[in-house]
Amino acid sequence: MDLPLAMVSSSRELNAGMLRIVVPHVTPSSNNQQVMALFNHHKSLIGLPVLELNRPIGMINRHIFLSQMSRPFFHELYDQKSCIAFMDKTPLIVEADAGLDYLADRVIETGDKAVTEGFILTDDGHYVGIGLGIDLIKTVSELQAKQHQQIMQSIEYARVIQESMLNRSRQSMESHLDDWCLYWHPRDCVGGDIYAFYPFEHGWLQVVADCTGHGVPGAFMTFIFSSALEKALTQVPPHEPERLLSIINQHIKQTLSQLHPSAEKSQSNDGCDAIALFVDTDNQQLIWANAQMHAFQLASDADAVAVLGGDRQGLGYIDTPSDYQWQRHQCPLGRGDQLLIVSDGVTDQIGGERGIMFGKKRIQALLLQERERPMAQRSDALLAALKRWQGEQMCRDDMTWFGFRW
Repeated sequence: MDLPLAMVSSSRELNAGMLRIVVPHVTPSSNNQQVMALFNHHKSLIGLPVLELNRPIGMINRHIFLSQMSRPFFHELYDQKSCIAFMDKTPLIVEADAGLDYLADRVIETGDKAVTEGFILTDDGHYVGIGLGIDLIKTVSELQAKQHQQIMQSIEYARVIQESMLNRSRQSMESHLDDWCLYWHPRDCVGGDIYAFYPFEHGWLQVVADCTGHGVPGAFMTFIFSSALEKALTQVPPHEPERLLSIINQHIKQTLSQLHPSAEKSQSNDGCDAIALFVDTDNQQLIWANAQMHAFQLASDADAVAVLGGDRQGLGYIDTPSDYQWQRHQCPLGRGDQLLIVSDGVTDQIGGERGIMFGKKRIQALLLQERERPMAQRSDALLAALKRWQGEQMCRDDMTWFGFRW
C-alpha cells in the first residue's frame, strides 16, 4: 500500500532509529536459564534479541518462552540448552536509518507480530536496539494529524494496521474452537472495539474491550490496550483475569498520564470497558473478570439466560483508582453451555418504531429462541435482527460480539 505523500515528505527527515530502545540481548551460547533470568529481572521486556557477532539472528518472545518453559519437565530438558530452541528466526529487522514510511510498510507486511512484539534495529547490519510497534503507531499518527488534506488516506492506513493486529486472534480461534462466532464492525473505517484470543496448554483466554471513541481516536486506544494486554500477560498467568485487568488499568493510566497528581485536571478521560475470560479445559471451569461489559450465559439445561457478573468500574478512566482490584468470578461449564459477549454498540443502537435502544432483553430472547442452532447461524440471526431494528437509523457506535458453545 502506498503511503500518503504528506507522510512521505515528513518522514524523510525522520527514521526508524528515532524509535530505538536499548534492551539486553543474548547469543546462541546463552542457555535458557539465562534467558529466564533476564525476563525475570526485566519485567517489561517483551522481546529478547539474539545476536551472533553483534548481528541479529532472531528474537525470543517473552510470552511464548514463558508459556513453553512452564510446561512439565521443560526446565529439566531445556534449562542448559541453547536459547535458539525458542527463538523466532524471522523477526522484523530494519536499518536504523530507514525512513518511517519504509518501516511502516514492513510492519504491515509482517502482520501484527511486529506491532505487538517489536522489531530489531541495525546499523550496517550490526545490532543497535529494538523498536516498539506502539511507538511507530503513535509517531505515524502524529505525523498524519498534521496533514489534514490526507486524512482519509491516513484512516485507511490505520485500518490495515488494525485489522492486521486482530487477524492473528481470529486465525487462532479458527484453529482452537469448534462452535463459535465473532462479529467485529467499526462504525467508521477504524474503531475502538478490540478482541484478543490466546490458547494455552490447559485452556484459552478471550479478551474483548470497548475503548472510548470510535474512528481514529478509538483505534489509537485499541493499540494502547493491546500493548497493555501484552505487558499484563508477561506478569500474571491467564487464569487470573482479575489481575490482568488491574495491570491493564495501570498501564492505560500511565500511558495517558493519568497517574500524575494533576491528572484530574487533564483533558483526557479515556479508557475502556473490558472482559477477560479464561476457559479452563482441564477442570471445565469458566473464570472471568468483567469491567462493565455485557456478557450472557445460557446453560444447556436452563430456561433463562443469565448475565455474567462484573464490576461497575472501567479501565483507565480518571475516576478509576490505579490500584482498583476487579472481582474474580468462576462457575462450572457443562457440555452445551453457551456464552455471548457484546459491546454496548449493540445494546445502545437506536431503532424500532419508538426510536429506543435495542437493549439486553432482545439479545437474551434471541439466545433462547435460537439455542439449538450453531453459533455462526445465531450470529447471523442477531445481525439480521439488529439490522431490522436499526432500519434507517444511523449506526451509533462500533459493534462487536463473540460467542461460543462448550
